[in-house]
Amino acid sequence: MSKQNTVSSALKTVLKESSDFIIIGLTGRTGSGCSTCAKLLSGDKLPLPSPLDSHFKGNEARKYKIVKKYIDKTWSKFEWLQVRCVLSRFVLELNYSEFCKLVSDIVKIDRQEVKTKLEDFRETYGEYYEKLEAFLGETEEDKKTHAYNIYFKMLPEFSQKLKASLGNLSISAYTTLYQKVGDNVRSSGRADRAEFDPEKVFKFPKTINKVIKAARHKATTESRPCYIVIDAIRNPYEAMYLRERYADFYLMSVNTSNENRLKHLRESHKFSDQQITELDKKEYPKKLAGHNKFISQNIQKCIENADIHINNPRADNFESSELASQLAWYVSLMMHPGLIMPTSVENCMQIAFSVKKSSGCISRQVGAAVTDEHYSIKSVGWNNTAQGQVPCILRSAEDLINGADKNAYSEYEKNDKNFREKIEFKYIDVINDADKEGMNPSFCFKDIQNEIEGEKNQVHTRSLHAEENAFLQISKYGGQKVKGGFLFTTASPCELCAKKASQLGISKIYFIDPYPGIATTHILKSGDNQPDLELFRGAVGTAFHRLYQPIMPYKDELEMAYTLHKHENKKDSRIRQLESEVTKLKLELENLKASQESR
Repeated sequence: MSKQNTVSSALKTVLKESSDFIIIGLTGRTGSGCSTCAKLLSGDKLPLPSPLDSHFKGNEARKYKIVKKYIDKTWSKFEWLQVRCVLSRFVLELNYSEFCKLVSDIVKIDRQEVKTKLEDFRETYGEYYEKLEAFLGETEEDKKTHAYNIYFKMLPEFSQKLKASLGNLSISAYTTLYQKVGDNVRSSGRADRAEFDPEKVFKFPKTINKVIKAARHKATTESRPCYIVIDAIRNPYEAMYLRERYADFYLMSVNTSNENRLKHLRESHKFSDQQITELDKKEYPKKLAGHNKFISQNIQKCIENADIHINNPRADNFESSELASQLAWYVSLMMHPGLIMPTSVENCMQIAFSVKKSSGCISRQVGAAVTDEHYSIKSVGWNNTAQGQVPCILRSAEDLINGADKNAYSEYEKNDKNFREKIEFKYIDVINDADKEGMNPSFCFKDIQNEIEGEKNQVHTRSLHAEENAFLQISKYGGQKVKGGFLFTTASPCELCAKKASQLGISKIYFIDPYPGIATTHILKSGDNQPDLELFRGAVGTAFHRLYQPIMPYKDELEMAYTLHKHENKKDSRIRQLESEVTKLKLELENLKASQESR
């Protein structure tokens, strides 16, 4: 093997490490397009538009041209792992009688009526029950071999048949059942038990992990890459579990405007307004306490923790080219980091995402950046206390009660009788328990004051919001023109910050997760010169670095992969030319000799 071929082979070995194994976990609200993305990723080919027909413009179109060429040559479809099928595995642990009881209890229909309406499904259920029972009774080695067919073939078939059968009960029976089963499995490790067992918190992601291992085992035996898309992750601790175990795991949020989402739910899923309201309560809970933080769906937290954000425009229900082109962009970078550079929007949001880590808020960290119309950063901000005041995460209920670190607390906190009684009552046991584990017993002033007043008043927060902090930095240090510029925020502006953005003449607001208020529809959608609102699409956090940091300089890669002739002086060039001619003459001479001998 030549020196060039040896180096080229070594390069392929290095690149293979990042391109042979990829896991994408999809997250997003029902109706946003997770299943559409999974369907696209699991296809034999991505339906990509040409660079001229894509939504990319300028240099972004040139980047997309590189992406398309790369994906067209290297595409390998993903295995579609449906979370509902993993839940079906827990359902099928129940015999038919237990299953009917579960459906009756969750859907709130008399058990006898359930049995009557599902009678045609009884035999089918029994067949799949026996198959799963046989699988669960196998050795671990046999399970590893057979798990692929169970989770990617058998359980999808069962789930589809079950969905059709439950339609005999009500249009929402299937969704209601599986939402509750999901909570139960996360709580107890069983489909029919809601009692919380802290030892079972990771039972569900552990099962998913076993499926991933089975898929990888099959791919290895078949000498092919292993690409898996999980549709869909709705609990942040499931994503955390997988992220801790796989460097090649990416949590991808699929977002669309709420208007598009509602239209899709009504037209495609036939959901009523009441069903949508119940769905939103389930997926976007206002407040979770105790063990519910571990077992409940929490799409907002999943989106907040996502590595990559995809925007599903739903411009045409039958056309997914814009969605496919975004998927191609990030899959190509997963396979070949540094293939292209990030967009200007990604660069700015990454800065907002990074500065939010400076927030001392113990409830939620938010970051913001303000730019001019050319994406030049003018200021950054994060939600934090006013300058000179101590962030909440650095304060302690113990210090306040004991009179230590006095400058960290307000005169009100130190002297108001009701406040001190409330904080002593709430934190006396917390202080002792936290001390045993070396934890700082921080407290939220707003929450305690609202408890005293019996209100839910946001005015009591000690922190400035990230967006207003960024705006104030501009005036604080001399002022810069931002009219016509852009605001980047890792959430989206509340009513107060939205008014400030309008007053400053911000022309566009990029945001990741919609704020649960009326800021967008009331403040920002009013009057003249309304700022454009744009859901962020791109990579942030560690994924930004993992995807856009080349394994080696691209120039070096080209030199290793292909024969690139270096510049030569005239003498060297003439020598190489003569050597080539001599080689050709020798070959012709050998051919002539062979011809003479054959005569």
